[in-house]
Amino acid sequence: MTKYWPAELAVQALQEEGVEVMFGILGGHIQSIIDYGYRAGIKIIMTRHEQAAVHAADGYARLTRKPGVCFATGGPGMLNMITGIHMAYVSRTPMVFLFGGHKEKESHRGAVQEAYAAEVCRSITKWTVRVTDPSMASFFIRKAFKDAMTPPYGPVGIEFPVDTFNFEPVEASSQIAYRPGPWLESPAARPGTDPVYAQRAVELLKAAKRPLIMAGEGVHWASAGPQLRTLAERLQIPFNLRRLGRGAIPEDHPLSISGGARKNVVSEADVVLLLGLNVGYLESFGEWKTDARFIQLQSCSDDVLTTLPTALEIVADPAMVLEQMLALVDADGTLDADRDAWTARAKALQGQFVERMTDEALQASREAPIHPRWLAKVVSDFTTENTTLVFDSFTASTYLGEHLLAKRSGQVLDAGLSAAFGHGIGMGIGAKLARPDDRVLVMMGDAGAGLGGGDIETAVRYGVPVVYLIYNNSAFAAGLEDYAYGENFRILGPEAHKGFHLTDVRYDLMYAPLGCHVEHVEDPAEITAALERAFASGKTAVINLVSTRHSQHPLYESAAAREMFWHLPVDEVEAPVRKRHHESYYPKFHNGRRVGE
Repeated sequence: MTKYWPAELAVQALQEEGVEVMFGILGGHIQSIIDYGYRAGIKIIMTRHEQAAVHAADGYARLTRKPGVCFATGGPGMLNMITGIHMAYVSRTPMVFLFGGHKEKESHRGAVQEAYAAEVCRSITKWTVRVTDPSMASFFIRKAFKDAMTPPYGPVGIEFPVDTFNFEPVEASSQIAYRPGPWLESPAARPGTDPVYAQRAVELLKAAKRPLIMAGEGVHWASAGPQLRTLAERLQIPFNLRRLGRGAIPEDHPLSISGGARKNVVSEADVVLLLGLNVGYLESFGEWKTDARFIQLQSCSDDVLTTLPTALEIVADPAMVLEQMLALVDADGTLDADRDAWTARAKALQGQFVERMTDEALQASREAPIHPRWLAKVVSDFTTENTTLVFDSFTASTYLGEHLLAKRSGQVLDAGLSAAFGHGIGMGIGAKLARPDDRVLVMMGDAGAGLGGGDIETAVRYGVPVVYLIYNNSAFAAGLEDYAYGENFRILGPEAHKGFHLTDVRYDLMYAPLGCHVEHVEDPAEITAALERAFASGKTAVINLVSTRHSQHPLYESAAAREMFWHLPVDEVEAPVRKRHHESYYPKFHNGRRVGE
C-alpha cells in the first residue's frame, strides 16, 4: 500500500478545505509542509517578515470571506507572528496558522527554537494545539477551518513538532477521525430566529418615531448588505456602518450617517437596531448618551451587550434574520407618521458634518507641508467602487475615515482594536491577491513604513501592484508637542525630541532601486496626478507625500485619552492639554478634585 509523508497528507487536507494561497517564511521545522504546498500547486507567498505574512493572510481572509492560511517555523518564526495574530483575533478574522515545532524528543533539553505555540497563543487564538501524533494532523486541520468560521470568527493554530510529525511515511488510512474528500454535501444551514422574534423586531422598527440602524463587520461576513439596504429603504431608517461593514450599503445613500454625525443621531434615536457589531472601545463600549431602546441582532451571544436597554435580543445569522424580517415588512402595521421628519433631521445632521469636513479641507488645500484634512478629501474623491483601501496611518487614516464614503462591503481594511501600525504593507498584498481586479491603495505613515517596509520588496518580487501612499510627517504621534509637551518636547528634556521626531527620509528614493514606480509629492495640488500615475504604472508603487507634523489627532481631545496626560506637570504643559485634561477631565472623573488635591 502506498505511503505518504505526513506533510503531504496535511497539504492534501489543506487543499480539501479549499486552500489556494498561503503566506509565510521558510524554516526547517515547517519546511516539509511548504515543500508539499509548492508541489501541490498552492500559491506560496514568502514574505520578508512573518508579521507581514500574517497581515497578508488577514487581508486575504477578510475579502474572500474564508480562512487565511499562514505558516512559520518554530520559536522565533512563530513569535514574529504574534502582533499579526493579535490583530486577527481582535478583528474576528478567520485564520489558520501552521507552526513548525521543535523536536518533541528534545523538549526541555535546550532544543533549537524551542517554544510552545499553544502556551504563547492561548489568549489570542480560539485555540492552538501541538499535534504530536501525525495520524491526527488531518483531523485538526479540518477542525481548524470549521472552528475559525464558527461565530465568533477568529484564528486557530496548529503546531507540528518536526520529529513526530514528519519522521517517516505513513499510510493515508492511518489518519484518525478524518474522512478524506468532501464531508459536507452542501453549505451549512444559516440559523434564523423564531418567527415571533422577527415579527417583534419589525413591529418595533415600524412603530419607532426615530429609528436607527448601526451595523458592523457581521454584515460583511454574512454578505447581508442587499437585505440590509432593502430593509432600510422599505422602513426609511437612517443607518451607520462600521469597520468591514462600511460600504455594504453605499455610504453616499441618502439614509447613510457618517461616523462624525453618528453621536448626534444616536442621542436623538428612540429605537436602535444594533446588527453584527462587536461593540468595544471604538464605540465607547456602547455607553451612548441616548434614551433609545435597542434590538440586538448578533451572530453570537458573546457580542450581546448586557449594558444596553434592550427590547429584543436575537442571536442568529444576520442575513437570514433580515430575510425573515423583510418577509414580514408588508404585514399589518404602518410607519409612524413622523418618519419623514426624522429622516430629514438625520439627513440634516449628516449634511452639517459633511459641510464642516469639506470647509476644513478647503481651508487646508494650499498648506504645505500637506495637511491630512486636505489629503483625506483628495483620496476620498479619488476612490472608486473598485478601490480597496488599507488604513495604516495613525493620523492620516483617521481623517480619511471621516471623509470617505465607502461604496462596497469590505472596501476598508484596518487594524481595528489592535491599533497597531505597519500592517498595511502585508495587508495590501493579501487584498490585491483577493481582489486582483481592484485598485489597492494603502494609506500608511512613515512609522509604519519603518516597521514593515521590507515587505514592499515582497510585493515587487511577486508582481503585486499595490500603491503605498506614505504620509511622511517624520514623526511619531504628530501634534503631541503642540498639544501637550511644547516645542521639541521641552518638558521631557533636551534629548526627548529624538524619540518623537524621525529622520526625514525620501521613501521614493529608497524604493526606486527595487523597481517600484515612485512619486515625491510636496504640492497639495499634485496628489491626484501622482495617484493616477502610480496606478497607471501597473507596478508596486510608493508615493512619498511630505505632510505636516503639526496636525492634531482627534484622540488627544477625547476623554478616552485622559490617562495619557494627567501625570504631566500642570504648570509645564501646553495650554490645550491643561485646559482639556487637567482642568476639565480630571475633576470630572475625580469627584471635583483637581490634580494634586
